[in-house]
Amino acid sequence: MHRSSQNTVKRLIYQAIDQFEDMKKLLPAPDGPSFIHMDFRPANIIVNDDKVSGVIDFESVRFGSTEVDFTKLYRDFLSSDHTLYHSYQEGYSSIRPLIDLEAVLPFYRFTDAFNSIGWCKRRGIEKNAVFLEQNVASLKKFLQ
Repeated sequence: MHRSSQNTVKRLIYQAIDQFEDMKKLLPAPDGPSFIHMDFRPANIIVNDDKVSGVIDFESVRFGSTEVDFTKLYRDFLSSDHTLYHSYQEGYSSIRPLIDLEAVLPFYRFTDAFNSIGWCKRRGIEKNAVFLEQNVASLKKFLQ
């Protein structure tokens, strides 16, 4: 990596850390601590007769705020389909009170983009180039 590229990356990281601190101050009180799944996606959610009957694949479970689990679902599915997003909110609310997604999702989407860049580094930048570029672009939008 050229020195100018390294400086650009360092600048982006420092901007991201400052943005993280500013956004964190705006969050409501966390909904937790709770066990969080960390890999909610359709393949891990068992549905029977239009009702969730189970969740599988708990290898990434940890303690945290339930808001974290919504981030991946939102990024990969809910953000592109308003009807699905509304259905998700309705279904979740039938089980327990739903957190204020509009208040917390920007922070967790920002954090997800930042962490996903690190994930790409660990798992192979070339192999995950498209995902890396998507997250760099997303992070840059938050920093504008």
